[in-house]
Amino acid sequence: MRILILGSEGFIGSHCVRFFLSYNHNVAGADLFEQPLQQYAYTKVSRLSPELDEIFTAEIFDAVINASGSGNVPYSMTHPVLDFEANSLDTIRVLDAIRKHQPGCKYIHISSAAVYGNPVRLPIQEDDEKIPLSPYGWHKLISEQLCKEYTKIFTLNTAVVRPFSVYGPGLKKQMFWDIYQKTLGNKGSIELHGTGNESRDYIYINDMIHALDCILRNAPMQGEVYNLATGEETTIKKAVELFLHALDGTREYYFNNTVRPGDPLNWRADISKLKVLGFNSQVSVSKGLQELAEWLIKIRE
Repeated sequence: MRILILGSEGFIGSHCVRFFLSYNHNVAGADLFEQPLQQYAYTKVSRLSPELDEIFTAEIFDAVINASGSGNVPYSMTHPVLDFEANSLDTIRVLDAIRKHQPGCKYIHISSAAVYGNPVRLPIQEDDEKIPLSPYGWHKLISEQLCKEYTKIFTLNTAVVRPFSVYGPGLKKQMFWDIYQKTLGNKGSIELHGTGNESRDYIYINDMIHALDCILRNAPMQGEVYNLATGEETTIKKAVELFLHALDGTREYYFNNTVRPGDPLNWRADISKLKVLGFNSQVSVSKGLQELAEWLIKIRE
């Protein structure tokens, strides 16, 4: 299968490249960086005028996975227009390039659980109410509507995924990376946002890529939406305990009881639709955080 990964040098995209190459797929990628970290067919694109027409006329793809865009909620609060360009405007550019040049290929769009905001019930189902708490969440919701438009009107073969709290080696942002950064050259207690009672549905990056593979192979590709998670709820306090134990032994920490704008309180996903496609999580939170800590220790040395 010939697969194009957009955002191929990012956290999710780079793991997609490695996974599909390991199964002998023909992989191409596009991103903003000068040189790729891996050996594969790579195209550098520009932010304001992505060279999508050139990419889609140069060769035929069986599938496109869009892992591009911004994934920074706090940044979206201060730079909403730039976030809109990255998460909404670029989506319609991709969809329209597919419409014009390769309407028969499969398209998987990576959205976000941020579209839900604070859910009215747990576990969260795909058709539950969506009231995002940040520009990032709204722009991801807009991108989903664009996928729906191009599926309904132009009959593109699409599926949308909503990852919950993805983590693993290679992720250099968000909570675990921030904690790691605070441990460098600092022997004191670590300050963390929130109360610790907030909860997330953590999914290890390898499990997420496995889920994408299940969708690519088994989904009808008629505009379906899938939660990408494990279906298990873990408090942030518990996750921090597991992570710090693996990373730094007995490091002390405290929560400042201040919730950042855009952060939801509790998340747990219903993944029934994903399981129908053959997905089962293989990595527990404790195992995944151990793997993440080992990677961070390695790059620290």
